[in-house]
Amino acid sequence: MLAQDRSRGIWRGLTLLAAVATIWMLLAVRAAPADAAVRPLTTGVSYVYENNLAAFENVKRAGAQLTLTPLRWGSIAPKNQPAAWDPTNPADPNYEWEEFDVWVIHAVQAGLTPVLQVRGAPLWAQRCAGTLDAPCNIDPAMLAAFATAAARRYSGQFGGLPRVQYWQGLNEPNLSLFFLPQFDTSGRAVSAELYRGLINAFYAAIKAVDPSNLVLAAGLGPIAVPKFTVGPLRFSRELLCMRGHERFRPTPGDCGGGVSFDIFDVHPYTTGGPTHEGGRNDVQLGDLPELKALLLAANRAGRIHGAFPSTPLWVTELAWDSQPPDPGGLPMPILTRWTAEALFGAWRAGIDTFFWYSLRDSAQEPGVPSYETPEAGLYYRGATVAQDQPKEVLYAFRFPFVAYPRNKGLHFWGRTPNSGRGRVVIQVRRPGGWRKVAATRADRVGIFEGMAHTGYGRNRVGFARAQFAGGSSVAFSMKPVPDFRHPPFGTETPSG
Repeated sequence: MLAQDRSRGIWRGLTLLAAVATIWMLLAVRAAPADAAVRPLTTGVSYVYENNLAAFENVKRAGAQLTLTPLRWGSIAPKNQPAAWDPTNPADPNYEWEEFDVWVIHAVQAGLTPVLQVRGAPLWAQRCAGTLDAPCNIDPAMLAAFATAAARRYSGQFGGLPRVQYWQGLNEPNLSLFFLPQFDTSGRAVSAELYRGLINAFYAAIKAVDPSNLVLAAGLGPIAVPKFTVGPLRFSRELLCMRGHERFRPTPGDCGGGVSFDIFDVHPYTTGGPTHEGGRNDVQLGDLPELKALLLAANRAGRIHGAFPSTPLWVTELAWDSQPPDPGGLPMPILTRWTAEALFGAWRAGIDTFFWYSLRDSAQEPGVPSYETPEAGLYYRGATVAQDQPKEVLYAFRFPFVAYPRNKGLHFWGRTPNSGRGRVVIQVRRPGGWRKVAATRADRVGIFEGMAHTGYGRNRVGFARAQFAGGSSVAFSMKPVPDFRHPPFGTETPSG
């Protein structure tokens, strides 16, 4: 999201409310099922705003294959609706696409797969008073017209522009910062019902241009706050016309014919660590299995109409601020560990695509405290993108690796930096240097997992790492880090 989107105190309020309902616990990691290693873990970087090639090269250096940016309908479309124009025509002179043309061209030139998130709405496409970024009751037909124009422009058959296959319909529709109304005048939640009509119209428009295009439902914000957000699990149930917790079943009726999307998306920011669970209707990292179960139940009930028999669940936003530069962010040793564990936990929960938010730290604005400025980039911000410097967390994201002492040995998991197959060596740190304790092979999607038959680490002392193609993962400590309360974009007081 934009820095200012997240930086105006929302996380102060959200995390305070969520903390009351959160169960604190120690990290507990179980081995993945034996057949899980055939699943990939594709990574991306979200909200890359810069159009220069240096930014996309930095995305590639992070090991990412995808990159996402918002396609801002309200800035591309005219401020006032013309009396005569064709909003489905990508060449209509009332549209201003040039900034996004350059972004798509550079992303593809860098070898990345672009994802465009249609974001916001012009005021004339809204049926009540909203803003460009927080639209109110968007007209589905007008959204479909713009989606048609955008998909045509980036179809690979227009003006020499590259093709975009992945399209996302809006952003965080369960959050009043980006979607209105959330509730009607009687207090009844209405956002899921409104969004169902919008995503169905969006899907039909994108697919009409090219049936092989893939549509992401809008990523959901993670936390329920009374009168402000609809919790993502509740929103998902209402969107899909399902009921229950843990054991989900369809509500009576046909859900208006069902909901159309190919991929579901959530932003499972935590108010703690990588296993942290939220309240009853939240979806933080520790709650991903429950959301995955809901999607599976909705598939079985025929509620979802999409390209896949089992709807994929993506994470297109997740991060923690780092210290430095944020004095209230996570110290780098904890951040690198939590990042690797977040990737492992998401993969184990059935997530196959995971985006980091974002590429570089946000600029510090005068008078805005650090804890209200997202500084969760994979790169320290320089005077220019070309001068940005990688953080250690980048290497944990690029080459995630975890290792946990168990009774039978040292259980390890990781993904190679290039998501490719090959020999992986597991090492532990001994007096005098690193020593090999196991060797394995990463599968065709770069995932490796196994058990090193050693008692190393059972005393919670030492480090392990993986080596692949001459490079090493970030060393993973044998000493667990207990879960503790920590908002994703930093605390008001320095963390330690």
